[in-house]
Amino acid sequence: MRLTTLLDTIPQGGSGAWTTAPLAAPPSTDPQAGISAGTAVAPTAFPARTDGGDAREFDRIVSGLIPCRVHDAELWFAERQVDVELAKSLCADCPLVSGCLAGAIERREPWGVWGGQVFVDGVVVATKRGRGRPRKVA
Repeated sequence: MRLTTLLDTIPQGGSGAWTTAPLAAPPSTDPQAGISAGTAVAPTAFPARTDGGDAREFDRIVSGLIPCRVHDAELWFAERQVDVELAKSLCADCPLVSGCLAGAIERREPWGVWGGQVFVDGVVVATKRGRGRPRKVA
């Protein structure tokens, strides 16, 4: 599963519980081990994780890589133009910027900065207009 898909599905439980396929050990060539050379060792099975620890572990690993997990979430939904531009600049260095933008377009995000672009009413706009009436130009 792609990392962007995992990020989009974390609130819904991510990709599910982690399960590990049994691993087969390589044939032993040590005569002292009590197993003849060329005989495979029985595979070892690992228990599945069902305690929700997989989502926490994923968050811990990814949190240092993605700016929206490091900085305050309010920054990506800011009203001030300065804050919106800061959020857009932080997105530029994110390794998930293209997947984030594609997901936001697909979901028609109602507002905020997604994938380095500003969304208003589900569409990408060049700049976000500030609150209130525009200034009069004399």
